[in-house]
Amino acid sequence: MRKYLGGRTPEEWLGAILMTIVVALLGFQVVARFGMGRSYSWLEEVSRFAFVWSVYFGFVIAAEADRHIRVSLHLELLPPKARLVMLTLADLIWLVFNAVVIWHGYWFTMSMFEFPYISQTTGINLVWVQMIVPIGFTFMSVRILQVMIKRWRTGQGPADARMGE
Repeated sequence: MRKYLGGRTPEEWLGAILMTIVVALLGFQVVARFGMGRSYSWLEEVSRFAFVWSVYFGFVIAAEADRHIRVSLHLELLPPKARLVMLTLADLIWLVFNAVVIWHGYWFTMSMFEFPYISQTTGINLVWVQMIVPIGFTFMSVRILQVMIKRWRTGQGPADARMGE
């Protein structure tokens, strides 16, 4: 699939597109406000929604690249097999946390269909914004599992360029 996406993952493309939308909308808002003396309240709200979604896709990108924040000094002191076991244990704990967030996020978004919370300026149901929580954590969990499998196949630890300094 990457060959059809220019060597990038779908999450990278979606994150880049959403950040482009954020910059374009906020740039237009600045020009409209200071150049034309007009203000569009919906622009700021839509850009905020796009920014939230792009941040979640950023989480997925970091998980796919095995680049999430972690304390790695103690990992350097371990033998390679113990390092793999520790990283796997940490990732399993992370997956449990993700499962809890997915579960509660799912039921929260389902309740927003039943009891809608409508945005003041755009008039949309905010369930479409909140839906990124279970979706993002599901995508992140898939990427974590892929990294775990790759790590055990190759026998290599995290892809952290700062390790070994």
